[in-house]
Amino acid sequence: MKILKLKKITLIIIVLFVSISFIREQISLKKLENFKRLTSPLERVRSKNYEITSIKGTLPILYDSIKNQFYLKNEKGLTKLDNQGNVMFSDDLSSEKSYISTLDYNNFIPFVFTSQGVYDFSGKELIFMPFEEKLNIKNELSNSNFKSIFEENYNSADLVVYGNEIEDETAQFRIYFRVDNKWILLLSQKGDYNQFKHPETYNKNANTTAQIDYSKFSSKFSNKRLIALKDSQRGLYSAKERDRNLNNYSTVVLKESKLDYKTTNKLKMVAIKNNSYYGLPDWMNHTFFKLAYFELNYKNEQMFFKGNTFKYREVSSEVTNKDFYLYELPKGMRNKTKVAFLDIRNYTGIAIDSRTNYLEPQIENTGIFIIKPINKN
Repeated sequence: MKILKLKKITLIIIVLFVSISFIREQISLKKLENFKRLTSPLERVRSKNYEITSIKGTLPILYDSIKNQFYLKNEKGLTKLDNQGNVMFSDDLSSEKSYISTLDYNNFIPFVFTSQGVYDFSGKELIFMPFEEKLNIKNELSNSNFKSIFEENYNSADLVVYGNEIEDETAQFRIYFRVDNKWILLLSQKGDYNQFKHPETYNKNANTTAQIDYSKFSSKFSNKRLIALKDSQRGLYSAKERDRNLNNYSTVVLKESKLDYKTTNKLKMVAIKNNSYYGLPDWMNHTFFKLAYFELNYKNEQMFFKGNTFKYREVSSEVTNKDFYLYELPKGMRNKTKVAFLDIRNYTGIAIDSRTNYLEPQIENTGIFIIKPINKN
């Protein structure tokens, strides 16, 4: 009789344990079902005090530490944000036929240079300033005249910017001077490569992220110099193509390398499951496409969202793509704003890779997202 009672008690405990485990599993699944997509037009990912919203633009993301404002690339123009993450103005200059360079990110300043003038994004509204003068366009200056004109403008200018784009037919660098609030364009002497200093990784045909200086004359940025944010966990900056070249400058020591970006905020993938594709049910292990679930811990609050990803084989093990980034300001500047940024890359489908002739996942940058305080007004 005692043995029978003991068996009943054991059975009850087992059933209870299984039931609790099942309930926990159901709660976990239900929680995952409540994860929202960042790109949903109907819902926003929120915590008590913060939200994540999309913003038109791409890397790089840069910060004006004096005016407490953010910039990010918008096609050939810029999107400018205030310290609350609200768009101040956004201008796409794709219609600018004489386009030369979208915001000289190589110098981290809020200007877009064209062949006719300069778009200035640094104020409360966009201003276009045509060049007051355009010099040495046809390489007509002698070396002595070029030297005299260069030094005169350099000494008078409050802003001096060296462009990195070289036309194959002219092989000339562009030099921009702002003198008495007027812009002057001076083209370098033809083939004058050795006068320009740049990282050893520089390639004249590559859009390299790096500051350029001319001979013994450093760039002048006045108070216009912007800084990059950083994903502390990955050790990458919010510069173009998540550029590591911030660590490779040969002519100057950038202040980013001296700043402390350590953070307790963290973005992590908490779950992953098969994703249905082309009408096939998600329980079939038919593809490496997956649905990933993310948890963002930001300023002691949690936000949850989901997005597409994929698994791929690396050597002998499967690896889940983790192409997502949390970009923040240096610690010493976070008291001025509570804004940070997410850069999320997801797969957008499959296509035949010309190199392998196999179907491969297509990964595109699905966008930049702002983490910002909820407007409770």
